[in-house]
Amino acid sequence: MFRIRQKNTPEGPCFACRLIRSFIMATAMLVVLGLVASDRLYLITFITTELIAVIIMVLGLILFLFKLWRWKTDRTEKGM
Repeated sequence: MFRIRQKNTPEGPCFACRLIRSFIMATAMLVVLGLVASDRLYLITFITTELIAVIIMVLGLILFLFKLWRWKTDRTEKGM
């Protein structure tokens, strides 16, 4: 809430505050969507927990392989 001012601190909220605000805004938007579009929510029934889990695993694997590839190429460049 209140921070002690230091000379080299950036203006604006800290990272944790921004993260909490983003989470609260996303939750509020989901509540508004549920209230406003309750009769049209059948359009997004294809989104299941299994689909979300597969998407997270595939994106995580792709990110891991990309970072592994970057680490290997950086390591070989520094070794030469």
